[in-house]
Amino acid sequence: MTFDPQLARRGSRRYRRAMRPRPIFPEIADAAPAEAASEQKRRLALEAEMLAEARADVAAGRLIDAADVDAWIDSLGTGHELPPPHQGS
Repeated sequence: MTFDPQLARRGSRRYRRAMRPRPIFPEIADAAPAEAASEQKRRLALEAEMLAEARADVAAGRLIDAADVDAWIDSLGTGHELPPPHQGS
């Protein structure tokens, strides 16, 4: 966008219209239905529960080495798939 002095006046209607947020992918912006308040509350509660569980696992040392996970992922779909990694492997 080039500089336009008329547009630069913050109170102008053209400025407000130009600065209005636009979806990155307008063709799919309206595809997903709005989340109801009850659904959002349930989703946020589940996410909080999952985060608490993950934090407890980290605090207890229940971790899987990232390199082991990467090696397992890289092996998927090959002729020599590795078994899923486990804690301490």
